Amino acid sequence: MSLPFKDIAAFGNLRSVAFGSITSSYVAFGSALATPVVVVAFKNNTNGIILVSTDGTNDKLVYPGLSYGVYDLRTNAPEGDPFYLPQALQFYVKYSGSAPTSGSFYMESVVLTKAT
Repeated sequence: MSLPFKDIAAFGNLRSVAFGSITSSYVAFGSALATPVVVVAFKNNTNGIILVSTDGTNDKLVYPGLSYGVYDLRTNAPEGDPFYLPQALQFYVKYSGSAPTSGSFYMESVVLTKAT
């Protein structure tokens, strides 16, 4: 079936990392994005503070234990502007302060794909 749209949104694969795999140094969080992402949610289900980076060096986001953040990049974007997280972007995570002792850190996404 051919759709009249150029792009469509679909749910991306769930990413998760268990507390024991999160260290005090940045480690890659899954593989790099395979497609552009238009909505992303990070959920910290650990009992520690988790930092997120997109370059493995600089802290970009912080999530206290049992917290989350949702970022919708397209809803209020100016008409015609292609706001999204780019394909090949890599996320990294580490803990700050004490190491978490339970739970996992998650990333959910809505990805941009080509209509077929």
